[in-house]
Amino acid sequence: MQGPESSRLKMVANRALDAMRTVSGVAEPNSSEDGDIPQLDVRIDRQEAWRAGLGVGSVASTLQPLFTGQRATTWEDPQGFSHDVVVVFPDSLRSSAADVSQLPIASTFVGSGGIPSMVPISQVADVRAGVGPQQIERRQLEQQVTLSSGVIPGFAMGDVANSVKLAIDGLGLPPGYHAVFGGDVQNLEETKGYVLEALLLAIVFIYLILASLFGSFLQPLAIMLALPLSFIGVALALLLTRGNMNVMTMIGIIMLMGLVTKNGILLVDFANQLRSEGKERADSLLTAGRIRLRPIVMTTVAMIFGMLPLALAIGAGAEARAPMARAVIGGLITSTLLTLFVVPVMYTFLDDLGSWVTSRLTSANAHDATGAIPAPAAGD
Repeated sequence: MQGPESSRLKMVANRALDAMRTVSGVAEPNSSEDGDIPQLDVRIDRQEAWRAGLGVGSVASTLQPLFTGQRATTWEDPQGFSHDVVVVFPDSLRSSAADVSQLPIASTFVGSGGIPSMVPISQVADVRAGVGPQQIERRQLEQQVTLSSGVIPGFAMGDVANSVKLAIDGLGLPPGYHAVFGGDVQNLEETKGYVLEALLLAIVFIYLILASLFGSFLQPLAIMLALPLSFIGVALALLLTRGNMNVMTMIGIIMLMGLVTKNGILLVDFANQLRSEGKERADSLLTAGRIRLRPIVMTTVAMIFGMLPLALAIGAGAEARAPMARAVIGGLITSTLLTLFVVPVMYTFLDDLGSWVTSRLTSANAHDATGAIPAPAAGD
């Protein structure tokens, strides 16, 4: 939570913390402003300090080493190790406001004998007990209070973060005060962007490679139809295993982009070979589906069983990587089953589309060529 004024920011953060506690999936929410720490406030009367020959800086420079300590020298023990010697006031002389009030501070006025006169703090300042924040945080030129929590197992971090955001937005925060998500939520949002970019590049490169392989701009579309079919299996696998979309699942989806297209490549490439030998399109597709079924099933089963130990989360730390394997297994199963039916159908439609476009272009070119020759005039 960020805002301009510290006391009001603390109240806003407490309201946001109460709202977080009502969100399902939030575990042990806490705030960096939970509880204040006791402190002594020294309020200097600047006029009296000026009359006594003191400044605010001299008072602060005197009090700081007395309470936080100041390294005076180093001491070497018999073993040869060096230790810092820190001079600090004992607790018995700084346990109350009255003790601090009696501390003397050297004035700029020189007394008899050339010795600076000593002025007690009580003469130039009012020392009173108070409370202060545990820490003061600033980010991007604004004061902030950090609210943090965990996520209960079984809940998706992204869903919990969205629920928390809605709960905080519903509070009606004052102008100038707002919530900024960081930590794992920020990392997740950045990772989503990177994964989407990688997914888009994978699809583009797959299309370019297939287009150069088959020498066609339409046939790769029939093969790449297996990509969205794999998402059905990913969703079903996550639903059955009660998983969620996380970084490992996204990595598994990127892996699927290269795995699921191999079934369509086997079918289309073999069908093209049979058509080049003179077979009809329908017979070529049926023959390719029957002959290529065995290698498609063998390669798919091999990949599924290779991912099975990881999907079962066997071993230390395997739970974090298991969603990737489950997504891959689900995508392979559905894409394999549906590819055998959908890819031949789309291949037929796209082939008809290519033939129609080619015939239209051919007729248009022939018409232009015919119209370019002038008709002979009568009597010529």
